[in-house]
Amino acid sequence: MLAAMLIPATALFAYANHTSVNVVRQTLESSASKQLEFTAAQMEQSLRQLEKQMLLLVNDSTIKAYVSSAEFPEYLDHLLMRKTVEEKLILQSQTEPLIDQLNVYFPSINEVISTASDHQFNQEELVKQPKNQWFVRNEQGKLTFHLLLTNPAISAPNLSNTVSVVETTLSGEYLQSMLKGLDAAGNGTSLYYYPGAEMIADGTVDRILIPQLRAGGVFDVNISSIHPRLTVLKMNGEQYLVQSVSSPSLGGMIVSYIRLDEFLRPLQEARWLVNGSLLFLCIAGIAISYLFFRHFRIPFNYLVRKIESLGEGNYSIRATVKTNNEFDYLFERFNDMASRIQALIENVYEEKVRTQEAEYKHLQSQINPHFLYNCLFYIISMANKSPSAVISMAKNLSHFYRYITRKAGTETTLEDEIRLIESYLEVQSLRNKRLAYTIDIPSSMHALSVPILLLQPLAENAVVHGLEQKRDAGIIQIKGMSTAEHYIIVVDDDGTGLTDKELRALEDRVFNTAAPSEEIGCGLRNVHHRLIHRYGPESGLSFSRNEWGGFRVTVQLSRREQGD
Repeated sequence: MLAAMLIPATALFAYANHTSVNVVRQTLESSASKQLEFTAAQMEQSLRQLEKQMLLLVNDSTIKAYVSSAEFPEYLDHLLMRKTVEEKLILQSQTEPLIDQLNVYFPSINEVISTASDHQFNQEELVKQPKNQWFVRNEQGKLTFHLLLTNPAISAPNLSNTVSVVETTLSGEYLQSMLKGLDAAGNGTSLYYYPGAEMIADGTVDRILIPQLRAGGVFDVNISSIHPRLTVLKMNGEQYLVQSVSSPSLGGMIVSYIRLDEFLRPLQEARWLVNGSLLFLCIAGIAISYLFFRHFRIPFNYLVRKIESLGEGNYSIRATVKTNNEFDYLFERFNDMASRIQALIENVYEEKVRTQEAEYKHLQSQINPHFLYNCLFYIISMANKSPSAVISMAKNLSHFYRYITRKAGTETTLEDEIRLIESYLEVQSLRNKRLAYTIDIPSSMHALSVPILLLQPLAENAVVHGLEQKRDAGIIQIKGMSTAEHYIIVVDDDGTGLTDKELRALEDRVFNTAAPSEEIGCGLRNVHHRLIHRYGPESGLSFSRNEWGGFRVTVQLSRREQGD
């Protein structure tokens, strides 16, 4: 019954009020649009006229002849011609109120003639400025618009073929006077917006509204039209009628906004009088709606939020609100379900962590004796050849185990790994006089956190499986670099290399998650899986042939895991 009484009355009143508001708004929009369109057209016409005058000036015969007379600057004709050009510039600036300053540049003789006595010639700045179009400068918080016309019209980038350049400056004060005239029509407040620069406006503009106008897309200069664009925005609790029209010449936009509430206030007062008569009937409906909202809608929304939070991974979420109705039963069942899900997730996660830790310890236990066995064989093989080599090898081996024993945990810095690999390659170079090596890793990568014994198995693989098969000299080259997504370390040797079939077989042994069936590639496999466990699937090893025909191992580390 309440709805049957209120709906028809409210609908009739709303229709009448809507019609009245539309009539007033359309009248207001039409008046403001015509005034804004007239102002924009008048400004464009003035700018076009100014551009024509500047085009005549840049092609003036006296200005063209001035460059030729500069070959004899001591003669009186050159001085008289300069005086004539100055008088033309002064006359032009005085007859045209838009012009704030006129400059004529002569790039070939590095001279400038200006209506401003302190203006200096700057060849570098002149080359950088846009030509044959308007652009803006912000000098000490004051906006000025500039137009540079060249003779000839198509000039070289460095102005080498340019006879003269005429620059006219349009002051922001001209735009302010234009906006004041637009505001004087009584249809709102106006401003001029230019992308990347301060807006031009007088003191009546409410600066608090500027960010909201920008957020509403009013300042989108990419939208161009000969007619004003209408937008209705709600800002600071009030409705504003905003109209904007683009300025093709200057590349900016004229914006005018009007407070609709001021024009629609009489209609709003009438609406409040009618609404007051309907208020008593609405109280009953509001009371019923409140009871429905309080005892059903709020608990339902609360339960939905809890379920969404649980779906996002917050398994510790619980429903704690007491409603003293049927929702309490739903909340209890939800808490039981969340508790069971949390227990299952924690059990699965702990089991996964324990599995990864066990696999990592197994891989680490394989790689440590691998290096020790090789070093002991090296010492035995060199003991009868050169005691000094044995001493050097033993010294480097002691450095290695000192490095291992003083390192807590399984990670170190890349700088420490570089020192370790230098000791290892020094031992190998003593054993094999034909071996030469270079290490070129940028200092910016030295502080990276990497797994311990990252590079040693790669260098060992290059020596044992690459260079020891050669009769002539061998080279090992280690380089480091970085990209936007990864840190990369490349280990190259000029050994015998691998065929395509052998390369695929090695990749199968290294990349396979199961334990390898043979010992070859075990060290590379350990390093690869340690990198995957530590840095994720985006990291690891890759293999290829290099330009020498040898073997290349590429180490890839994700920058995200390094915190970059």
